[in-house]
Amino acid sequence: MLSLSLTACTSDHGRGATPQPSVERFTPLNQLKSINFDEGFPAPEDFPAGNSKAIGEVQKGPHHLIAYIKNGSCGLLVTDATKPERSSINITSAWPKTDSEGTERYPAGPYSFTSGAGANEPETWASLYCSKTAMVITYSSQGHDAASHQQGNTSTKEDRQGSSPLTVAIGSPEAREKILGPAT
Repeated sequence: MLSLSLTACTSDHGRGATPQPSVERFTPLNQLKSINFDEGFPAPEDFPAGNSKAIGEVQKGPHHLIAYIKNGSCGLLVTDATKPERSSINITSAWPKTDSEGTERYPAGPYSFTSGAGANEPETWASLYCSKTAMVITYSSQGHDAASHQQGNTSTKEDRQGSSPLTVAIGSPEAREKILGPAT
């Protein structure tokens, strides 16, 4: 006796519907809470005027890395706490306009990219990956201080000695974990 069994897969999409890819959704950067600064820091002339919104800050040695958004773009302002009157690095990158634009180097993308060197410290540099839902910053300076004083929507990753570049993820807790891995 021969038996034949058939199995059918069905979905809620209905006949002829195209299944949608499973895409993770993260909170957009412009919906994250802003952070507050100590009075007089950063210098008002350094922080971009208008509707800029600071969403994260990390200190590495004397340098403060301030992540902000403004008009559909991400920005990174690096200032020296000993000389807050001038910024060392100030770079911006616009969000990719479409999902096919930019790079998928990290989760929560696509990302546009920019980088820059320190104005008065050639050994200092930063790169900035920018998407609508996350920012990823890589920062290196000649000092080997560990990252400290974090505030806002930030997570960091570096080796224990602080000698390799610092990686900072800015975004929702879910986006940061997806980018850097679980906190240790």
